[in-house]
Order: sequence, then C-alpha cells, then structure tokens
Amino acid sequence: MYRLLVVCFSLFISGLTFASAAPKNIILLIGDGMGEAEIALARAYEFNGDAGMFVDTMKNQGSVIVKQFMVADPSKIEFAGSSGSGGTTISTGYRTSENRIAVSAVDGSHYKTIMEEAQERGFKTGLVTTANIADATPATFAAHSQNRYCYVQGLSACDQFGDIPTVEQFLDHNVDVMLGGGYNFLPVGEAGGGTIREKAIAHGYKVVTDREALLELEAGTKTFGLFSDGHMPVEWVGPGGRGADFIKVDDYLRANRKVIFPEPAACELNPEHKGMPKLEEMSKFALDSLKNDDEGFFLMIEGASIDKQSHEANACGTIGEMLAFDRTVKIAVDYAKKNGDTAVIVTADHGGPTQVIYRPASFGRGVIREQIPGLYQRLLTKGGHELAVHYGTNNYDDQSHSGVNVPIFTYGLDNPELLTGTIQQTEIYGVMKNFLFN
Repeated sequence: MYRLLVVCFSLFISGLTFASAAPKNIILLIGDGMGEAEIALARAYEFNGDAGMFVDTMKNQGSVIVKQFMVADPSKIEFAGSSGSGGTTISTGYRTSENRIAVSAVDGSHYKTIMEEAQERGFKTGLVTTANIADATPATFAAHSQNRYCYVQGLSACDQFGDIPTVEQFLDHNVDVMLGGGYNFLPVGEAGGGTIREKAIAHGYKVVTDREALLELEAGTKTFGLFSDGHMPVEWVGPGGRGADFIKVDDYLRANRKVIFPEPAACELNPEHKGMPKLEEMSKFALDSLKNDDEGFFLMIEGASIDKQSHEANACGTIGEMLAFDRTVKIAVDYAKKNGDTAVIVTADHGGPTQVIYRPASFGRGVIREQIPGLYQRLLTKGGHELAVHYGTNNYDDQSHSGVNVPIFTYGLDNPELLTGTIQQTEIYGVMKNFLFN
C-alpha cells in the first residue's frame, strides 16, 4: 500500500512538473514612432476621440522613458530616441546610439538579443514588418551592425565598419518566418557568391513575393516573404494624396499675412497598397506557422510606417497604419487568450512628431502666417468633425522624433505590474527574458 502511494505521488509530481514546463510564447508588437499623440490622432479620426481602439481595452498599461547615447560621445545621453537604439534597448536591455543595431555605442561589441537567446533554447522565431525586412527595428532582433543601413552587399553603409549585411545575417540566423518589404534585395549578390534569393532557398526558405502566394502557403512553412520594392505601401493617403503643408497666405491681404485655412477633407485609400498583404494577414500567417508545442516561439511584429508617415508629415498615412497595427494587436491578444502561455507586449521604440491641435491662438486679432511655423493639415473625421494636425519639428521634408514617453500595453504576463507605471525602456527585456526562460 505504501509503495502504491509513493508511485501515485511521484506520478502526480511528474504531472505537475510537466504542466509547469509548458512552452511559453511572446508576441512583441512595436509601433514604430507610436507615441500617445499618434494613438490620439487615429482615435480622433476613427472614433471621435472615444475609446474605440483595441489598445484602449488593455488594462495593463505603462509609460516608457526613452533615451539613447550620443554618437559622438556615448558617455552622454540624448533624450529623443531612434529605431536602432530603441529596438536595441528592447531586444537586449542595453542602450546604444543612433543607427547602431544590437551593438555597443562605445566599441561596437555585440549584445546578444532576446531572439538569439530564444533560438539557442529551441524556440521558433519570426519577424514581421511593413518596412523593408532589413530595416532598423527587425534588424535589432536578429543582426548586429554599427550602421543600420548595411542591408545587402554593395551598399556604402557596409564599408564604414565592415558590417555583415543585415539580410545575410537574418538568413544565417535561420529565423523561421520573415515577412516584409524589400524584394529588390533578392537578386543582389551575397558573400557566398550567389544571390540573396539563392541563399534563402539554400537555407530551406520558401521565397514568396505576392499576397496570393503567401496565403496559399501551408502553415509551418519556413518562409522568406518580400512583397514590395523597399518599404511596403501604406493603406491610406491624405486628401488628393497630400499631407500637411505650409499654410497659404491671402495675396490680397499679404500686408497682414492672414492665412487661408484649407477645408477639412477625409483620408483616402492608397491605390498602391492594392494587392499587398495586410499587416494582420502577415501576422496571422506567422502565428500559425510558429506555433510550437515543444518549445514555444518569439515573434516581433512592427507597424513601421506609423513612424515613416510621420516623418513625411502624412497624417492619413499614420492613421491608416495605426489602425492596422491596432487590429493586429487584437489578433495577438485573441491568440494568447485561445492558446495560453503567451504574453503580448505592445510598445514603441521612440516618440514621433505628431501634434493634434485646433488652430493657433489669435487672441481676437486673426491668425497670421508667422503663428503657424510648421506644417498643417485639416482632416474631416469619420464623424464629420474637423481634426487639425501639426508638424513642427523640422522645416525640412523630414520631421524629427520627439522625446516623449511612449506607451506600453501587456496581456498574459505573470507579473504585469512590472511593466506598469513609469518605467525605463531597458526594463522590457528583463521581463521578456524572465517570462520565456524562467
């Protein structure tokens, strides 16, 4: 009887041990340049400023302080981040300087990334982005470079430090699923003497370049999908294809410099996006393909052009990409709820330049040109309201990042309080590592 009890107890303990060792998954979603202002912009346009975004339903929220090191002197801090430094901080727990990819700002030494650690433990891995696949944010998870623009052989960016091109590093790392833009990389030569396409095939990848081919693939296929020449076209464009611009002045009243405010108009679908896989579709394929009952997976999904459209002062481009990213967050959380043992972390690498305003204050004197120093646009929201957007971080055609805190939303963490309140960006890596490996 005693021996029977011991055997039963041992089997019971073994069952508990097996249950506690269930594989863990992380879905990390990075809205590039997604500060609170970019979320507010999309919320205002689509939902009249009401809590209609999916991220608005996520109860575990925090505010992330973003910093990077100066390029010229890494002992000093810059208080507005960038994609290379922000992605590195999230993926490794270490800060670096602008344009560096998972390397030290001091000597270029490599920092091991959370994705590399996951691969060492047998996890499946994936990278999904709406940028070219080798862009800074995905690169910080599966590559190391002192110049983020060293995408493929032959680029001058590769000469500065002798970096191995990012696309070649991705393929050598054997990331299971990689989806984004950049099919112009495929015919480029690589170090082994072949082309990028040939290298991918030799590493066992199915190379796809259009939406239909992706959707026809069997889940679990090792996939290298590149769907556009460079960054993928965005879903929306501004009225008449235009973004924010300098306000015009009434010629007749030029002496007073009184401005002519544009009539508000609605965003439009971008015809160049037709035929492209949506971020949700790429992400769903990656989730279905990475599901691993033995070890688990790590997947990074980037809404890249939230930032890229802000750089170009294209409010509608940002809104469309922000809404697509938000829909993708819902897919990730639904997956986590259905499958369990999955943490979803939603954050940004740095802040953007977007400002939602009404009109500059005139104090009863009428608005003059000098009161609107930057670029301005009036949109007509889905609810029929005027929405004014302003960009003023640069008078050049490339708006600059801002040093605002960025949001973080989580679902499924064992200790969600670790990423609530105000936190440093360096803390995200440790929470992911503890969830996956401990």
